Amino acid sequence: MARSSRWREAIAVAALAGALAAVMTYPVILQLDGAGRVDSIDGRWAIWNVGWVAHALTTNPAGLYQTNIFYPHPGSLVFAEANLVAGLLAVPAYLATGSAFVAHNSVLLLAFMLSFVGMYALARYLTHTPIACVAPAIAFAFCPYVFARVPHISLQLMGGLPLALLALHRLVDQRTVGRAVTLGAVLAAQALATGYYGIFAGLSVGVGVLFFGVTRGLWRERPYWGMCLLAAVTSIAIVTPFFLPYLELQRDTGFARTLDEARTYSADWRAYFASSAWTHRWMLPLLRNWREVLFPGFLVTVGGAVGAWLVATGVARTRRDIAAFYGVVGALAIWLSFGPQAGLYTALYETVPVMSLIRAPVRVAVLLPLSLAVLSALGLAALTSTRNRRRGRLVGAAAALLVTVELVESPIQWYPAPESSPAYGVLAPLADGPVLELPFYDEEAGFGWHTGYLLASTRHWKRIVNGYGDYFPPEFVADAPVMAGFPSPESLARLARMEVRYVLVHFDLRGSPERSTWDARVAPFRSALDTVYEGPDAALYEIATP
Repeated sequence: MARSSRWREAIAVAALAGALAAVMTYPVILQLDGAGRVDSIDGRWAIWNVGWVAHALTTNPAGLYQTNIFYPHPGSLVFAEANLVAGLLAVPAYLATGSAFVAHNSVLLLAFMLSFVGMYALARYLTHTPIACVAPAIAFAFCPYVFARVPHISLQLMGGLPLALLALHRLVDQRTVGRAVTLGAVLAAQALATGYYGIFAGLSVGVGVLFFGVTRGLWRERPYWGMCLLAAVTSIAIVTPFFLPYLELQRDTGFARTLDEARTYSADWRAYFASSAWTHRWMLPLLRNWREVLFPGFLVTVGGAVGAWLVATGVARTRRDIAAFYGVVGALAIWLSFGPQAGLYTALYETVPVMSLIRAPVRVAVLLPLSLAVLSALGLAALTSTRNRRRGRLVGAAAALLVTVELVESPIQWYPAPESSPAYGVLAPLADGPVLELPFYDEEAGFGWHTGYLLASTRHWKRIVNGYGDYFPPEFVADAPVMAGFPSPESLARLARMEVRYVLVHFDLRGSPERSTWDARVAPFRSALDTVYEGPDAALYEIATP
């Protein structure tokens, strides 16, 4: 009977998570295909990235890191966040539709659902009161922080943060091999979902290991440290094979984030009052300027304070060290988010090697709504644990409704994809071969415009010379002016050495050549180019074999 009850609760929670994700992200559910944050460089890149990982996993898993961009450079998936978990979650949608848009957008909805379920599970374990867990789960999963980062699919996958802390609590309560391995596996999964949250989860769990080791006297027990070590070894063993390519890139190129970059992407006090929620927008004119969106919400902030007070006064029947731990996590997150100028980030940067891969300390602020949500759950559990069961349910339901209303967005920014050129339909069935797309944006400030070509490449998956990422190969940067000068003897010679087969020239994009003068420009090189398609919007050529 108890198992049946748990299954019913799990199904209800999953259904509620799905319904909330659909409503709170409207109109995503109505426009899964052919729409997204295509107005954003990061948004276009993310759609390509999730589509590529899903495509590779279902066609050639061994070639996962050999993406179709930055040809001919190998291992180009590591030039930015790999998004392996997002791509894995996208596989069913991609197999069903073959659409990178559907793949990406399905993961976006799943990410909100997993965040809700993860926080609900953590709160449920700590409070044993289901009705007290819904509002905190909403507050965490749909906080303004995450809505402000819709173009960054990796930053949506934060459900592993509460699940890692749940695994920590379970291990603290009972030191078993199974629970230690589970903790390590959850940490690894979060790290593979996004490196940022993987590091933040590891830091939070590390603080928790020390904190509960002291508050519960576990530091004297050898099995406790043994199980914690097993969790760490498990996590490292799972992540290392996927992380090695990044270490090789760092070793070969010296690629690393600097403290100056971290200062640029650090929080300021205004960020903690900036919100994208509709009910909070009255505050934005008062701030005038803000760097980030970090305000967690009024209700969860008040709820966190009330929860902490109820635990401290003994009203909430919860161990005080749990509330204290989440207070510490929230405080450390705020401190760390202010970056090098606040001191803590600099200390970690100089002592923890992986911190050199982090550019944006501000993102650690995601731990603040998590901490407040847990404290709110502790308080709600005390308020709803009344003999009048109906009254308790009403309190929990009212809290959930109020939090939802407070955090709801006006319809999120969602844009239909630009209409694709018919040239892509011609290119897709042609024999395989690398493609150069023009105009070729040759200045670093304009490299982001290449993401349009990445997005279009999901229709044919041929290798393209164009690319975008956090890292640009030196050869790509050096060759950019040559490629931008096509057609010219130098560009044709370089393409021949690279064995590029096709050139697709657009006449309707930013920086495109004039269609009226293009024929005259290309006329001297006709012997080297076989025309495959010509139209008012584009021209597709196959480079003739000498």
